[in-house]
Amino acid sequence: MSTPSPVEPGWYVVAPRTQRSWDGTRWTDDVIHHGRPMTATALRQRTTRMMWAWVAIGVVAWVTFLVMLVAFGPSAAVPLAVLPLAGTAAVVAVSISGSRLIAALPPA
Repeated sequence: MSTPSPVEPGWYVVAPRTQRSWDGTRWTDDVIHHGRPMTATALRQRTTRMMWAWVAIGVVAWVTFLVMLVAFGPSAAVPLAVLPLAGTAAVVAVSISGSRLIAALPPA
């Protein structure tokens, strides 16, 4: 029975536009994201903050829609319907992309 050959040390793509350093035995904390060097921990924290910011934007869009609906009645619902749709789309899109990036960068 043969043993698998070790993977060479180097930089490997772990997510779109994100590379992580492999030292030959384990992942290091060094990451290059969009051409900028940083640590995996800093990238995880930044991505988590970004996800929460987009969730807040989505919630604000929904609240604005509901306040305007109550203030101006159902006649305002049609033109304002774009707010919750845009807010929901923002939350879903950033949750998918952000969670993929966070999952691609397990703790060192």
